[in-house]
Amino acid sequence: MLVFNEADHSYLLNGTRFPSVTKIIVDAGLYGDGSAYFTDYSRDRGSFVHLAIKYYLEGTLDDSTIDPVILPYLNAWKKFETNTGFVSEITEQPMASESFMFAGIPDHIGKLNGLMACIDVKTGVTVFPAEQIQLAAYEILYGKPLKRFSLHLNGEEKYKLIEHKDRQDRGIFLACLSLYQWKINHLK
Repeated sequence: MLVFNEADHSYLLNGTRFPSVTKIIVDAGLYGDGSAYFTDYSRDRGSFVHLAIKYYLEGTLDDSTIDPVILPYLNAWKKFETNTGFVSEITEQPMASESFMFAGIPDHIGKLNGLMACIDVKTGVTVFPAEQIQLAAYEILYGKPLKRFSLHLNGEEKYKLIEHKDRQDRGIFLACLSLYQWKINHLK
């Protein structure tokens, strides 16, 4: 049984604490000093955009509750859906790998051009190389091959879809995971 605690962003699977995909990648230093990009404001904006998209997909979004700052990002998502035909089948569902002992929450897994794809929504202007590593981790969690994409939404109702094709990304994430686990076991 997987339990996600939103307050501290932790995961427990059958009582065992699992690190998150993001924690593993940040711990490995692949985001560098992201403090200039990951401000409280940008984190909050990203969280609200994710919620708006989730409620929109569930059909429970009350348009009158959308903050004007969030609306252009939601409209960019809608344009992405219309232009590509993407259908989200799994939205923000916590997943864990018992064999690799980590967990995470892929934003969207669904069909894009008839193929299964993982879409990670970003609301910042900076494209980080580590995004492809993050998506490789989500592919591992899903347990089957996926096309992998970062979807950058912006405040001007535009989007940029970036495909990540490098199959070495999986090995890089697993190396980060091994390093993380080594640190936990040896640098207490």
